Amino acid sequence: MNASTRLQGADVLPPLTPRQTTTQGPPAESAETARRNGKRQPKRKRSARWMTFNDFVDHTMAQLTPRQVKVWLVLFRDTRSGSASVAQAWIAERTGLKRPTVSGTIAELEELGLVTTVYAGGLNRGLSRYRISGRITR
Repeated sequence: MNASTRLQGADVLPPLTPRQTTTQGPPAESAETARRNGKRQPKRKRSARWMTFNDFVDHTMAQLTPRQVKVWLVLFRDTRSGSASVAQAWIAERTGLKRPTVSGTIAELEELGLVTTVYAGGLNRGLSRYRISGRITR
């Protein structure tokens, strides 16, 4: 049985009709077209989070050890609303470092001004909270 034999009777679909679309004004220019015509597109507001990340990559990362970079990146990833709430054991698990090494690395990053401990958590005290910076300040 070929395809035309199978599509008979109720199996045949009605022909497709183009969707009715409403347009409100002319279509927006692409960024490329606007650039060619000498028009500037409005700049997008850059997120402070990504400005911190760019500062870190552009100005700081080359000066740090690999373990310091790993710990900073995990803290950056966990940052929400300006601070990262995370246990040092979780940082150790994600970076492949030992927990005492993570603790020492966080202290080193604090000395450089890249991390500020907002709240020191612990057993029965909850998660620690850290605030991060993208540039060495000390």
